[in-house]
Amino acid sequence: MLFTEDIPGATPIDDVSGLIPTHISTRSELNEWETANILKAVKYHLSEKRKLTINIQWLKKLHKEMFGESWKWAGKFRQRNLSLGIDWHNINDQIKALVDDIAYWRKNNSLSIFEQSIRIHHRLVKIHPFENGNGRHARLVSDIYLYNNNESRPIWPSDELIEKSNIRDKYISALKDADSGNYSTLKHFTAELMKR
Repeated sequence: MLFTEDIPGATPIDDVSGLIPTHISTRSELNEWETANILKAVKYHLSEKRKLTINIQWLKKLHKEMFGESWKWAGKFRQRNLSLGIDWHNINDQIKALVDDIAYWRKNNSLSIFEQSIRIHHRLVKIHPFENGNGRHARLVSDIYLYNNNESRPIWPSDELIEKSNIRDKYISALKDADSGNYSTLKHFTAELMKR
């Protein structure tokens, strides 16, 4: 396997034992394979509105839909610490807290739908519940949330967010600002992508 390229802000691919397709030998091939799988999930969830209940089971199911043809661990919370994300022992509690916060925001209209989607996106990335694919998962969860609430969605530049690029650097910087409680950069970044 030739997954040696280090991409800042990306989970390093240091364990390929769960990789399902045996023909993949480069990060580029893996990205292409995963993208085809992800597009099926995007088409399903963003072509028709469905009853949306964000809970732990749904988040795991969506990750499996996105990565189930690529990784054996798709849809399962990680059971080890990575260079990104919280301690793996706290994942269930932190995801439950996020799910509870979403229910609170919806019930009390305390944040706009757009602001809620920004916080959902950021929290999922920060928690980093899965071995890999967390950013793509967080973006799709956020998109599904916006779509099901009749809001505009950003047009994510997919290749530029999974490979080294200027736009990826801006995205990672916006997520780091949100880590310190400043969501304005991530809101601006996302809003700009809605204009594309």
